[in-house]
Amino acid sequence: MEIEQIPQKRSIREHLQLIPERISQIVEHFFYQLGLKITRHPERWIIASLIAVACCTIGFYRFRQEKNPLKLWVPPDSDFIRDTEWLMSQFGEAQRQETIILTGDDVLTPDALYELNEITTRIIGAQSSHPQIAWTDVCFKVPVVTKVRSRERRDINELDNDFFDEEPGARLNKSAFEPSVHASSKTYCSIFNSLQKGCLLFSILDIWEFDSKLIKSQSKENIIKKLNMTQVSPTLGHPMNYTELLGGITRDETGRIISARAVKTEFVTHVNFSKVNLDKIGNDAGTTDWATIEVLEWESAYLNQVEKSKNRLEQIGGNNLQLWYEAGRSFADISSATMFQDVDKLSIGIILMFLYVQLVLSNYNWVEWRFFLSSIALLCIGAAFLAAVGVCSLFGVPYGPVHNSLPFMLMGLGVDDAFVMAASWEQVISEKINRNKPLQERVALMLSHAGSAISITSLTDVVAFIIGTSTILPCLQSFCIYAAVGVLVTFLLQVTIFVACFMMDVKRIEGKRNGAIPCIVHSNYQSKEFGSKHSISWNFIDRVYSKVILTRPGKVIVLVITIVLASFGGLGTYQLEQWFDPMWFLPEGSHLSDFIQVHSKEFPQRGQPAYFFLSEVDIPNNFPKILHLVEDLRNLTYIANVKSWPHDFAEFVDIYYGKDIKKTVVESKDFYFYLSKFLFSQKGGKYQSNFRFEGNLTCGESAPEIFIASVDFTFFKFSSPKEWIPAMDESKRIVASAKIDGFTFVWSKMFASWVTDKVIAQEVTRNILLALVCVMGMTTLLIAEPQTCFWILLCVLLTLLDVCGFMFYWGLTIDIVSCIGLELAVGLSVDYAAHVAHAFLIAKSHDGKLNRRSRILTAVRHIGAAVTYGAGSTLLALSLLVFSRAYVFQSFFKIFLLVIIFGLWHGLLLLPVVLSTIGPRSLHREIEIQERELQTIKGPAEEESVPLNKS
Repeated sequence: MEIEQIPQKRSIREHLQLIPERISQIVEHFFYQLGLKITRHPERWIIASLIAVACCTIGFYRFRQEKNPLKLWVPPDSDFIRDTEWLMSQFGEAQRQETIILTGDDVLTPDALYELNEITTRIIGAQSSHPQIAWTDVCFKVPVVTKVRSRERRDINELDNDFFDEEPGARLNKSAFEPSVHASSKTYCSIFNSLQKGCLLFSILDIWEFDSKLIKSQSKENIIKKLNMTQVSPTLGHPMNYTELLGGITRDETGRIISARAVKTEFVTHVNFSKVNLDKIGNDAGTTDWATIEVLEWESAYLNQVEKSKNRLEQIGGNNLQLWYEAGRSFADISSATMFQDVDKLSIGIILMFLYVQLVLSNYNWVEWRFFLSSIALLCIGAAFLAAVGVCSLFGVPYGPVHNSLPFMLMGLGVDDAFVMAASWEQVISEKINRNKPLQERVALMLSHAGSAISITSLTDVVAFIIGTSTILPCLQSFCIYAAVGVLVTFLLQVTIFVACFMMDVKRIEGKRNGAIPCIVHSNYQSKEFGSKHSISWNFIDRVYSKVILTRPGKVIVLVITIVLASFGGLGTYQLEQWFDPMWFLPEGSHLSDFIQVHSKEFPQRGQPAYFFLSEVDIPNNFPKILHLVEDLRNLTYIANVKSWPHDFAEFVDIYYGKDIKKTVVESKDFYFYLSKFLFSQKGGKYQSNFRFEGNLTCGESAPEIFIASVDFTFFKFSSPKEWIPAMDESKRIVASAKIDGFTFVWSKMFASWVTDKVIAQEVTRNILLALVCVMGMTTLLIAEPQTCFWILLCVLLTLLDVCGFMFYWGLTIDIVSCIGLELAVGLSVDYAAHVAHAFLIAKSHDGKLNRRSRILTAVRHIGAAVTYGAGSTLLALSLLVFSRAYVFQSFFKIFLLVIIFGLWHGLLLLPVVLSTIGPRSLHREIEIQERELQTIKGPAEEESVPLNKS
């Protein structure tokens, strides 16, 4: 009864100091008991775990891969999503362009134009094979009004006063002949309604009506003369500005164009939104644009034909002519192929990682070659990934393109857990008191030591990813859900299946059985006597830390280097820009990348097209406001040009009807009468696609009420988010400030990435701060030692600061890819610091004193190698990505490399220096005093059956 002493009353401070010790006891006791249960029936735990994984895979029947870019890369509550979905449902159709550019010393020569015409003819004749889709099946068709233009002025006499009931004088008193105004209803509308429709094609070859013989016979002077004089398409009859199709223009002293380095041809296709099915046509990268299957099929034939023409032109040579091209599907095809073309490199990385795990877990003899155990470690990660996909799919969470990086993150964490367990096993058997314990107790002790360490890191990662689901980016939100489930299942499988297999493998080793063929027994095998104390890593770490790092000069050097790194990291972080350009997904040398470079060089002022829409607006009464709004857009420094139907319409009414509708509001009846005239005129016909009416627009009848009206404009060519984000915001502000009653908004396809650019920096900052809060909260909950929690948080914070800073020096920016990479960086950096800190806390101080230096040496001896091996496995799996051409993989490799370097520096160098100097006391101080008292009473006979960590 001597061990029973009168309990002394403890102060509040002492009670608080005991909390971390009690938590450590509870956690270690839980894993010790779990280890005993698993090791007593390992086969049952393996089978039960596999059944659980199999049950999770039931969710695959609800598996859905998200391919819609709107639901992947754009915040769901943004006005861009609202506006785009509204447009697709209400507007119903759109245009899509395929462009070729011919460059040379001078493309305004007969030979160059002849080659271009031959290429254009072959493209027009191209068609897909299965099914057979020709250019005429998918092109955007417009009325061919050349016949109307050829009508003589004598048609004025064929008056028909019921045609819009206009005043005959309005037609007779004008010198400019406008058929829609001056011709009779029967004559004009009968001709107009009988007009054929032609495919819309923007090309200077239109001047010679695509006649190769005629083009070949032209002289240089004739080409220059016709180019400068022609303003109406000879084939379509519509006004045409051919100078917009030329790049690298040279003019003479009179302003005439006399030469050009580039000429582009634009093929316009028609897209019916009602037939677009992104689930069918979408790609795995989520970069597909809206198009029908027919358009995509023809674009494939187009790309094949243009590629042949390009190769043929290179073989012919002459005049330095080169062909550059792009199609509507080019970006989706190239980005998707680039993103997944390096899967073979990742596969080789996985094989290297498997061999690496074999090397770390095994010893150089046939008995301790742990082939099956290493395989189990990786198979647990694969099973965790399958279970995560199944569970998330069961609850309707879609799978996205960035989710393909999840297995590699799980590998980094899962293999790290396996290395920690192996290190804990070495620690257990290195103590003489444990070597005579039953195998089940030894494995349970291993799990009690390792389980508390990996539970801290795994659960912290889980909570960090759960918090990450609050992001406004759908793809990142879905990824965080998958990651949280995957990390949790990885942890559960490692502490069940891996421990059970570990027990069986140790039993095999003690039975001296071969690691590859267990039926072979090596009777001459002798196990090492003193555990890890004779290992290379143990001796190396002991010498490096005891003789270099933990010396006074070594500590000073580590602290100085850390401060310098943090200073450079802070400076780089301050300069780190938010910038995401979808073109980064294109590798150098692809046909689209080359096209963009040439287009930017030869057409530097041609920026992104945009539109502003009006719906549910009383346009006749608001017409002066609409004109004022267009003027404001024209005056905006970010906008290059505006194709304003309101100004052309007002000019039309003023010329032919003598009404100034710029300042005077006309009655709705008159307004729609004039509008119908305008839209069937030569000048206004091109604007028909800018309107959607409540009814059908018919020649000879007043226009129905307008349901949707749009105005086209073009931004300047921007170079960075500092230009395009203000341009987007300012254009939206101008439209909103017009105070036009109804639904008005500005839209551009590029807003999808510009909107993300605008919020991504805030998202990254927010996600990192929330993740740091999670790190602090979970370490406080699971460790409950305030000083240790603070040092872990500081290490993670410094790691992220350095990673962000050196991202800037390495040419990276804040974008969607780096946002995901930094989210993963938090989880990895927590592992490095938390393992070392936890090992230091549970390191024993037998004399009741702090002994910080000896405890940190004990900690890094046992856990330092495991942490380093875990970092090495992650780096090895991703090492081959250094040769990748894909922006995504290059960014991931750079970020992961930075995380590993700085994470190891702060976890294995800075943290030991700090803890060896001002670290907290051991959590096992009181436990060891109790154990020594119990051992004194019970005697050495009972020593073997008492677990080390069981109070």
